[in-house]
Amino acid sequence: MTDLLLLGCGPQRTHELRSIFRQAGYHVIEVDNVGACCRRLQAEFRQSGHISSDQIDHAVPSAPPKGVTILDTAMLSASSGQPQLLSCIMDLARQLAPGWRLGLRHRRLEAPNGAGVELTSLEFDFMKIFTMVEVGETVSRKKIVQTFGEDYLSYDQNRLDTMVRRLRQKIESHLGIKLPLNTVRVRGFSFDDVLIIDP
Repeated sequence: MTDLLLLGCGPQRTHELRSIFRQAGYHVIEVDNVGACCRRLQAEFRQSGHISSDQIDHAVPSAPPKGVTILDTAMLSASSGQPQLLSCIMDLARQLAPGWRLGLRHRRLEAPNGAGVELTSLEFDFMKIFTMVEVGETVSRKKIVQTFGEDYLSYDQNRLDTMVRRLRQKIESHLGIKLPLNTVRVRGFSFDDVLIIDP
């Protein structure tokens, strides 16, 4: 398990982030004072025998022991910190559950095994829908067709089914892994793994 240290922020946002990361499997430590936290962590490491007293005495107070990830949530209140925060969260998400990644720049889908394949514009638009819903959540055919910019009532459903079938075959043949895309009878489709947008 990876430790996550949240530093400074309003109680509401800290609570939201704490809940998100705890559900994701992180052990969350909240602190108001970095120096005090580091001293506490050093004491815990000393008791567990992970580092010697010499290492503790010479440790830099602002540098926590290895294995503790710092996310400074104070960046949430500064608009200039948004890109840094997004990058930090993306890195944490990859460490926790690599999952599947959808690259915006090159319309590329990357599997958890690191292999990737370029998608057509229609395949990309289709996959992008699943980055905006929960893992395993069903996306209706109507929503998919509307995302394509088509009229649902006049749209030929066979076109959608053919595209999905070809996409599955493409992923399996190019990446050597099955796409976790499931057909939910009558209702639509669900993607049953983590899918992250990679800027």
